[in-house]
Amino acid sequence: MTPDPTEPLGDWRSFARRRYRPFRLLAVAQGFIGPLAGPAIVIPLLLSLGAHPALATILAVLPVLGTMGQRLLPNLLDRTNGNLRGLVVVGATVAEPRGLLLAGIVALNATGIASDAVTIALVAVVVGFFGSIGAIAYGSLQSWYQIILPDAERRVIGPRLAGIALGIGSVVLLPLALGMDDLVSGIGIWAYGVPFGVSGVAGLIPAIALRRIPSPGRVRVPRQAPWAQDEDDRLRGLARVLTLASLAAGLAPFLAVYAIAVLGTGPGFAIALSAISSGTLVLASLVVSSRLARSSASRMLRASMLLRGVALLLGLAAHPANPYAAAVLVVIAVAMAAGDTAGQLSANERLFRLATGPEVIAFQSHFVVRYVLAYGGGLLGGSAVMLMGGYPAFAILFGGAGLVRLTASRFTGAPSRSKIGTTTEVHRTVQVPRAEARDEGPSGTPDETPG
Repeated sequence: MTPDPTEPLGDWRSFARRRYRPFRLLAVAQGFIGPLAGPAIVIPLLLSLGAHPALATILAVLPVLGTMGQRLLPNLLDRTNGNLRGLVVVGATVAEPRGLLLAGIVALNATGIASDAVTIALVAVVVGFFGSIGAIAYGSLQSWYQIILPDAERRVIGPRLAGIALGIGSVVLLPLALGMDDLVSGIGIWAYGVPFGVSGVAGLIPAIALRRIPSPGRVRVPRQAPWAQDEDDRLRGLARVLTLASLAAGLAPFLAVYAIAVLGTGPGFAIALSAISSGTLVLASLVVSSRLARSSASRMLRASMLLRGVALLLGLAAHPANPYAAAVLVVIAVAMAAGDTAGQLSANERLFRLATGPEVIAFQSHFVVRYVLAYGGGLLGGSAVMLMGGYPAFAILFGGAGLVRLTASRFTGAPSRSKIGTTTEVHRTVQVPRAEARDEGPSGTPDETPG
């Protein structure tokens, strides 16, 4: 039985079948790993150790910069005879239990063995190195899914896996948000070891669950991918939009950093913002995944850019003199989370409709350097501005990132309402001749618009 993306309730019943149990188990593990060993906890920890907000921001996003290693994936596949499964399993086994290492580092600081400066350096190594490996393994896992799942099935399973992970993330962050301030007051830095330890234990699960997922077989990445040819400039258009999005993401300040450094809130409120974002991501993923099955991915990508651009400009209203500044941050967190969900799902869907699994890997490995450079440039520029300190620095970042998002929305190539089809025309260069591109949509109307 293949799930029907236009029947949400039936989709969930199909998703509950036994064959999807390993997929669900992985999603549950990710629901603990990401939130409890990610920026939601790492940023408050670094700030409590005395790190400058600019440094805390850079260290928290090192895994994003480390994804440049994805450029090596095609060569690794060649050297391992196309063993994508083995590479993902090894990467997840090594990287996902990193919470245990972070908990150990917290213990070293709490017992006086490691100074604050040494602790910050150790956290940077674990987050940067192991976090990067985990991010690359997770990205490769999505290509694995695309290879083994039919398109209609993937469009249902993927968003629901994300919904499970994000839902668990919001649930586990909520009690931390409510009790973290008291916990820190009571036991000091030991408080951060609790979420790290839970994340580390959950990180042991992927090594088992991944072995129960059907193998993608031997994966060969094409050296002459479709996006290298003139007639496939739509993928290049998508890459251009994602490059601008990466620049905006690098410029945009973390709301948690702003809350603690400018508004003077405690770590509890910063974690609460992450919990609210995760909860919004769950609801948004359900709505977006259902709409994507019947609408243009490029048009939804444009809407996500507009929403996030406006949300970032709203950050200018979160002035410390504004008694409702904290509420403004909550509104921004909700809008950004909804936009992030729509942007990620629509960009992935756009890519998956234009390329197959091996071609997806080729696309990502080719353009990942551009994305990382754009993100890194925005991050370094934003960090330099942040050295100014106070509200003016963050106002510049909110405004700059918002304007870049709005600019990116103009390049998505979203069709007018009169020209909107339900899907993007799909090119399968291996299985299907280029002149016979397949239409995957329920209405049979291809979306001819660029990325």
